Amino acid sequence: MFQGPSTPYPERLRTFSGFWNEHEATARQLAAIGHVYDRPPLEAIEEGSRCVTCSQFVRRESSIRALEGSLGHRRNQDGDYETGFGGFAFHFPNCERLQVKIPLDPQATLGGLHGGHRIGDLRERWEERSSRTTRSTTSNSEVLQTSPLFSLPTELRLEIYARILPQLDEVTDIVSLHRDSARVCTKTALTKANARDYSKANLLRCCKTIHDEALDILYTNRTYRFGSSKLLYLFLRNIGHHGRQQLRSVDICGPSREDAIAFSLLASCSKLRSLTLRWTRPTLLMPQARPIWVTDSVAALLEISGVHAVEFASDGPDVKSCLKEGSEDAAIVRAQLTRPKGESGSIRWVDGNMDV
Repeated sequence: MFQGPSTPYPERLRTFSGFWNEHEATARQLAAIGHVYDRPPLEAIEEGSRCVTCSQFVRRESSIRALEGSLGHRRNQDGDYETGFGGFAFHFPNCERLQVKIPLDPQATLGGLHGGHRIGDLRERWEERSSRTTRSTTSNSEVLQTSPLFSLPTELRLEIYARILPQLDEVTDIVSLHRDSARVCTKTALTKANARDYSKANLLRCCKTIHDEALDILYTNRTYRFGSSKLLYLFLRNIGHHGRQQLRSVDICGPSREDAIAFSLLASCSKLRSLTLRWTRPTLLMPQARPIWVTDSVAALLEISGVHAVEFASDGPDVKSCLKEGSEDAAIVRAQLTRPKGESGSIRWVDGNMDV
């Protein structure tokens, strides 16, 4: 099937099916930014994806490193943020697919956004040193799996973990550590007057067994709230694959240009059961002449499935909500998001637009 500039997100995503199963998160993000899987001839050495609009080709391993790898890959030993990103671009300059923003793109995160390169470099070095100091205090004190702790019943171990780990609110707000930083933290930690205490969270670094057992405690019966899809994306990248597989409930305010890539990554969270949407502008049932970032953000949102509870709320008493209970938009969104996990959606796409 010909893949052209008007190819909608669901069709772009299907080109990866069966070929990128081990890297679903990367495939979804690539589809969100306008890429399709480009299967080469048998004699070709490289394989990867290409943009349906500008035909920019990106190698498979480069995409996986940039869109799914540890955030530690973002920066090389020389502190060159762009080189750490991989020295490539997903689109040629002036491609209209650049409307969909990638929060971790070097041009969108650092590079003098607020205060110039010098301030950004200093901040990155400070954060790197802080993180390294925290790791060094725990790297020499690994808990072997032969510890008497593992002779206790699982329920008792979970109770011990719950008493040690930081106590989070039932609804926990996630904010950016700095405006131009890729690091996020809870709002409570950011506004705390005293120095941040990382020691309790170090429990997760003791060993893999404790990490796997205790991680679920941070996400069970807790909603993480985000003021933008950019924060949601940074959070999902920071918690990594294992954290994303434990995430249960999300509250998000939108829309924004990062929606498509954030929702595409959220769709890979297999245990997501609750989603609250606070929409301040109409994006769903609109005339067909709308920007690509709007079309793709709606398509990526509607690709999420397996959610048990979908709620609609306002972002404050004086903020108008454009997704309200009882509206046609809300009914469409709820029907799509609550369908069984993995089941195809019922929305039909014509010439790149949703046919409603």
